[in-house]
Amino acid sequence: MLLKRLENYFSKMKIFFKYIFVFILLPLFSSSQTDTIGKVKYTTGFVFNDGIYKTFQEFKNNNPSIKKFTAKKSSPYSNPDYILLAYECPDSLKAHDNCQLKDVWGYTYHGDVYIAHSYYSYYFKLMVIGSVCHFVGLSSSIGVNPYNNLTIGLESDESYQQFMLDFETGKINEFNYKIFSAFLKTHDDVLYKELKKQKKKKKIIFKYLLKYNESHPIWFKES
Repeated sequence: MLLKRLENYFSKMKIFFKYIFVFILLPLFSSSQTDTIGKVKYTTGFVFNDGIYKTFQEFKNNNPSIKKFTAKKSSPYSNPDYILLAYECPDSLKAHDNCQLKDVWGYTYHGDVYIAHSYYSYYFKLMVIGSVCHFVGLSSSIGVNPYNNLTIGLESDESYQQFMLDFETGKINEFNYKIFSAFLKTHDDVLYKELKKQKKKKKIIFKYLLKYNESHPIWFKES
């Protein structure tokens, strides 16, 4: 009799835990599915909508707020990364010349994404796009002539360095072993431990950036 009661008890507990599993985990699963509705997983073949992103969120939504614009150098002698973004002025301004934007997150031109970094109107192409984006930009220690926007000391390769962009937060950091390994430690413990075991770990962090992006895909709204 006691054995039968125990069997009934455990049978009821199994049913109870099944319901707990459904009510707790199903909403989480549904939420993750909802986040990707109307979106496609990013691949190198993904085409971004050309335009100017005023904010990082516009980039994440693949929805630039200014669609028609021109990107041009200020002069033949200015730094090639110094770009003027011009767009058609609103009618309310009654201006004949194009309006210019400086304080924006970035822009897309012919499908390539350029991010504003270091100084107003300096834009650098995102060479890798993913959960961790990668680009090469000017070091913030490089001086800029305020009169003609020419960068001082460009003949030195030390003027440029690698940067990483966290797609989740929009935060930008230098891309080096110390910073990237700390990022991996809090975001992917398996890859972090794998990297720590490598003999030339400081020289192969870019490989692990790509591995991280492969394991943690991002999604964009379709064009």
